[in-house]
Order: sequence, then C-alpha cells, then structure tokens
Amino acid sequence: MESTMIAFAGKGGSGKTTLAAMTIRRLLKAGVRPILAVDADPNATLGLTLGCEESGTIADIRDRMGEAAQEVSAIPKDRLIDQWLGELLVEEDGFDLLTMGRPEGPKCYCYVNGLLRRYLDLLRKNYACIVVDCEAGMEYLSRLVITDVHTLVLVAEPTRIGMTTIRRIAKLADSLHISVHQRVLALNKVGQYGSLPEDVWRAAREAADGMAALLEVPFDALMAAQCAAGEPMLAETGLLMSPVVEKLARLAAGPARPVTAGATSTTNL
Repeated sequence: MESTMIAFAGKGGSGKTTLAAMTIRRLLKAGVRPILAVDADPNATLGLTLGCEESGTIADIRDRMGEAAQEVSAIPKDRLIDQWLGELLVEEDGFDLLTMGRPEGPKCYCYVNGLLRRYLDLLRKNYACIVVDCEAGMEYLSRLVITDVHTLVLVAEPTRIGMTTIRRIAKLADSLHISVHQRVLALNKVGQYGSLPEDVWRAAREAADGMAALLEVPFDALMAAQCAAGEPMLAETGLLMSPVVEKLARLAAGPARPVTAGATSTTNL
C-alpha cells in the first residue's frame, strides 16, 4: 500500500498545526485510516493538539546513537535504532504519532539519518495517509528524503506579511528535490480583523495561481479559545471551520490532478 502524503507548511502562529490536526480528524471521520501524524516542527505541539503525548523524539535517538557508536555492542546498530524507533510511535485510535524533535545536533548523524530514511520509507507502506506538520522552512522534508508529497498545504494569515511568507516558502519548496503533485493555499483566520483588504485578497489570488485551490478558513473565536487553553481538537471541534476543513481533507486525500495557471478554485464562506 502506498500512502498519501499531506504536508502543512506556514509561518509560526499561522495555525498550520491546528489545521493539520483538524484535517486528521476529518480524514478519520471519513474512514481514512490508519494515519501517521508526523510532527516535524521543533516546537512540537501536534500531539498536544490531537490530545496525545509524545513518548520521545527522533532527535533523542540521534543523541543515543551518538553515544552507542562509541560502545562495543553485540546488537547491530541498525537493529538497535529500529527498536528505538518502534518505541517512539504513539498509538492512538486510527492514527499513530511520530515526533521528530530538533532537526540537528552538535555531532554528525549521517549514519543515523540514513537509517531514518530507510525506516520512514518502510513505515510509509503501513499507512493509508501520512500528515506532516512541517517547521516554518521546508528543509526538513528534504533532509528526511520524503520525496513524494501528494498535497502541500500552505497556511497563511490573511495579511501582507502572510502573503510574503507564503511566496518565500513556495519558492523554497521549488528549490528542494521534492515531487509535489498539488498545492493548496489556505487563508486562515479570515475575518479576525474585519473584512479582507483588497490588496491582500489580490495578493492571495496571485500566490495561488496554478494551485489546486485557494481556501478561506474563517476565524473561529471558540476554536482560538480552546487552542489558548491547550484543549485537544476533537472530531466535533471547530464548527465554523468544519466545511472548509472537510473540503481540504477531500482534496488532499483524493487523486492529484494536473493544474495549469489560472485554474484556481476558491471557496468563500
């Protein structure tokens, strides 16, 4: 089974982790399972948003392998890291959580990273869908050699700064050796500061030119309060956002289609 890879990227505070968690909940509700939720943001909060706790991070394994490399052991290093990686997976109802932790450390981890690539490649075959909450930059996907992304969801607040950030992330994604079948621009928290300025809306349409969709996700005050309180996103959370998130989940999990410039679809709520 070849899994569908969905990656969420955006500036810190844009709401990408919340959207990633809500998309996972909608996919589970639609019967898409099992799902692997990958928290690749050094400020790891995807597990908290989904209501589960991490049991360790891949960054921790890098440190342990650095120490183990200096010791004589009867257990081959690849078997040892496979064992440790298996212990990292947090199993929940319909999905597993894998937390990456900080991307690098003070030592060279080339050997460990090579094992991680092999492990993630094998792991990918066990899931119907993999949802990755990226760090603000896209380098993490490149470092992990995740080379085939079905849907890249670019999350931005509807501001001039938000549009500038999205263009930079999109440009960075173009420079990496990653195959992206389709992109979606999700304008998040629309309406939080009143109506959308015309220049921001125009910039959003320009940024989304050639993407599979431009989605407007309305600001949900109740959702914001829940996030501030550290409450997990449940299946029924975010009533105002649900129609758009459901469309996002269908689009992200469905078959990728070729798009051409000007083929942007827009959802207004």
